[in-house]
Amino acid sequence: MTGKRVLAAGKFDILHLGHLAYLEQARALAGEDGELIVIIALDKTIERERGAPPVFPQEQRRRLVEALGFVDQALIGLDTEDHTEIVIQTKPDIIALGYDQYTNLERLEQRITEKGLHTKIVRLEKIVADGLCSSTLIRERIIDFYKENGRPR
Repeated sequence: MTGKRVLAAGKFDILHLGHLAYLEQARALAGEDGELIVIIALDKTIERERGAPPVFPQEQRRRLVEALGFVDQALIGLDTEDHTEIVIQTKPDIIALGYDQYTNLERLEQRITEKGLHTKIVRLEKIVADGLCSSTLIRERIIDFYKENGRPR
């Protein structure tokens, strides 16, 4: 196999074109015969980081992402703040970080080296996509709509 095993991760709450752009870039890193594994954040992780629960529960988000034709496998994340645990379990050749994803890169690289893995970390570019490319903006638009128009009958 000349392709790579690529690991991508995110919340993927209210799937949108920005998510697709990120995952398509990650898939390109894997190559035609590679593998794209996507980690879906736990509901409680989202609630801790965002201060509010996700719109869609973790299993629904996992199923939606896995249904994308270019995703080979979608897994629910681990209940830990140590992002290296899932890397150790999946042993990717590449970790694809989105342009807006922040993690302790030094610690991640150190742990990867300690475990004898040769995983490369790649920061992906922001791709301009049409439409709303933010779950937060989508939620705000929905809230604003119902404030202006009331509830549907």
